[in-house]
Amino acid sequence: MRAIVSRYPGSCAKCGEPFEVGAEIMYEKQTGTFCHGCEPADPEEIRAYRQARADPKADRLEASASRLRGEAEAKLKSCEPYTSDHAFNTQPGHIPIRARIIARQDRAYRLLDEADEKSDRADRLRQVRVAGDAERARQAKREANDAIITKASRIRDHVFGTGTVTRVNQKTYTIRFDSGGTWPRDKSYVTSMEGRTDA
Repeated sequence: MRAIVSRYPGSCAKCGEPFEVGAEIMYEKQTGTFCHGCEPADPEEIRAYRQARADPKADRLEASASRLRGEAEAKLKSCEPYTSDHAFNTQPGHIPIRARIIARQDRAYRLLDEADEKSDRADRLRQVRVAGDAERARQAKREANDAIITKASRIRDHVFGTGTVTRVNQKTYTIRFDSGGTWPRDKSYVTSMEGRTDA
């Protein structure tokens, strides 16, 4: 979030206080405009403001995707009397109506692809991220690993392969790898091999 000079009149997204053109405000595209001192600082508060702005966009995309799927299904349904006719599909030579049916099916599949792309965009919009999410996810994995990995545990590292933990540190395990060498690796990079049968 950064301080800018307002080019348009508006109001604070938090307190509702109006501001005029030329007022200095705090702004972020995904979050909105705020008075000085009202801007959110807590990650979860930032997430809530971003989510509130993202959800209407996601709703519009999902509505558009639903409409496109409906159009596509109607086109495909109108083709069924022809596509279920074996003679119609296998008769040699150019048949104008068959060419039109194939073109109609192609349009329907393009509409389905467009609908899927819009649904994917809507899903991404609903998964609002804020600074620190990646590190919090890594820390959660570290804590989960600490519950099952101790000194002498067998682990698999996604880069260096299998090895044995020789020391448990705050954020890393020191690992003696079967391929040779001993060095620390972040706890979130490894998985336990306890109970695995593919070692």
